[in-house]
Amino acid sequence: MPRPDPDSGIFLFTLVMAAGEPGLGENAETMSGYADQVFAEGDVAEAVDWYSRVVEGGEPEFGPRAALMIGVALADDDIEAVQAALRYAADRGAAEVAEMAARNLQVLDDHGIAPRTAPATVDEVVGLAALGRGRLWSSADDLDGPVEAFEIAAGSSVSAIAAEGLAFLGSALMMGGEHGAAVEVLERAVASGQTRFGAMAGVDLAMILVDRGERDRALALLRQARHSGDLAGTMAAVNLGTMLARRFGDVAGGIAELRRAAADEAPLIAAGGLFNLATLLEENGNRAAAKQAYRDAAELRQPMFSGKAARNLALLLRGEMDVEGERAAYRLAAEVGDPDDQADAHRMLLMLGALSDLATAPGNGAGSQDEPS
Repeated sequence: MPRPDPDSGIFLFTLVMAAGEPGLGENAETMSGYADQVFAEGDVAEAVDWYSRVVEGGEPEFGPRAALMIGVALADDDIEAVQAALRYAADRGAAEVAEMAARNLQVLDDHGIAPRTAPATVDEVVGLAALGRGRLWSSADDLDGPVEAFEIAAGSSVSAIAAEGLAFLGSALMMGGEHGAAVEVLERAVASGQTRFGAMAGVDLAMILVDRGERDRALALLRQARHSGDLAGTMAAVNLGTMLARRFGDVAGGIAELRRAAADEAPLIAAGGLFNLATLLEENGNRAAAKQAYRDAAELRQPMFSGKAARNLALLLRGEMDVEGERAAYRLAAEVGDPDDQADAHRMLLMLGALSDLATAPGNGAGSQDEPS
């Protein structure tokens, strides 16, 4: 098929008309060709959008191929969407498409990711693809794209996908300053009963409610969400403690909540609790307890918090003129931190090494053997 020219008015009209009836073979072919072009040009999210339209149309030849291409396009970004798309293509595609999809599922298996064996429905493929492209657009600081994509996911007949769509849609609306609309959407996500995404929505909703002065409801949402585990539970536990201390002046209550988070069995929640507990203790003058909490957070080796904890520990030790302790803390940060923490720790270790060399070089203070003239 000749490459479509997206600058052609005739082609754009044809594309719009094709989107109106995606189940027809020629229309599915037109949309697939356009998706192939924008994917080749690097616009992954836009390509996934058009491939999803083809899948949703149900055309038997191009639909499975479009699902295969969704799996390829999202391979580096959304493994759940990839699994569903490849499974659909493997089960419903013609020989070549099915073979390529099966081969890609095997590649996942070879890399330690158990391939999906349960059949995938059109609603799953389309809904998960919407979530995937919504996140891609979000990372590009585009709010219109994510809102549109997450609205599609929120309308999915698959309850888990709908709950995730609602949570991300509410977050996007909140970031766009549309707090009224965000509250309505986030409340629906909380009410969905989905543990993980209901908790995510609860954390965002609490942030809006506290700004509105609805303290008790905000705190109740965070207390409920903190039991979800995973990242949402971490954010809820941490926000609960910091909100009490910094927003409402209840330092003792905030410290108590952060200590509770620090004792959690989930290492991520415990590290988040310890790191924020340490910062609060340091702010309130309890340096000894802060140092211990920073150490404990670093030793949990959770990159989201542990590197930052080690770096803050290093700064405290610098203030005590403990150069060896500072150096050890930066070494730990270089081991357990995220890439930014590691880079900063390596930079500081180089600086400390240079300063140490200067201090012991001939003619520089204690290390000098020269007699004064």
